[in-house]
Amino acid sequence: MKQIKLMLLTGFMVSMTIITSEAASFEKYFQKLIRFEGKGYGINKRVWGKKTFTKAEAFKIHRKHYWNKYHGDLFKSQEVAEILIDQIITAGEGVNRVNIRAFEAIIGAPQDGRLSIEDVELANSFFQCEYIVNPYMNYRLHYYGSRKNASRYPGWTKRAKAFGILDEEKNMLADFLILPDILMAKDPEVSLDDKTDKLASKLN
Repeated sequence: MKQIKLMLLTGFMVSMTIITSEAASFEKYFQKLIRFEGKGYGINKRVWGKKTFTKAEAFKIHRKHYWNKYHGDLFKSQEVAEILIDQIITAGEGVNRVNIRAFEAIIGAPQDGRLSIEDVELANSFFQCEYIVNPYMNYRLHYYGSRKNASRYPGWTKRAKAFGILDEEKNMLADFLILPDILMAKDPEVSLDDKTDKLASKLN
């Protein structure tokens, strides 16, 4: 009987390990985030106040208001969770939530700009995460390159490229660009403002 209980307990622990290993981890991402951000830990003082934030405070802010808000723990792929949430931390949701819409376009979800649990589940259904990560990386490069002040901030593109997935020969996998309908002027229900309209016009 003891042996059976031990076998069941061992099986349960193995199952939990497998489940845990499939979930994205904010702790892993935070180490990458603070390397990108440096001493300020990526805290926007115009939003959070003009004070010196500790690493622990930054951890709580990024976890609650970014990772948790955008369902980070529900992603099976660490890489997918990171490339999306890192974009939101650096650039926000964007005008008309364009940064969320771009992600939804890549995974084939309705492009409403509101990341849902259903969106995450759809992303989790991809067998190879590079088919999400690399197209979204290319979207980020497109997004940053379209900014008027892009030349002043080369770190933006360097940061985006850091998430790219390469093969053993350093070739970029799934190297293509998918843009949301809003940037292709295909969504009649959305009124584009100047910033987004100018970005869309660059595609013509």
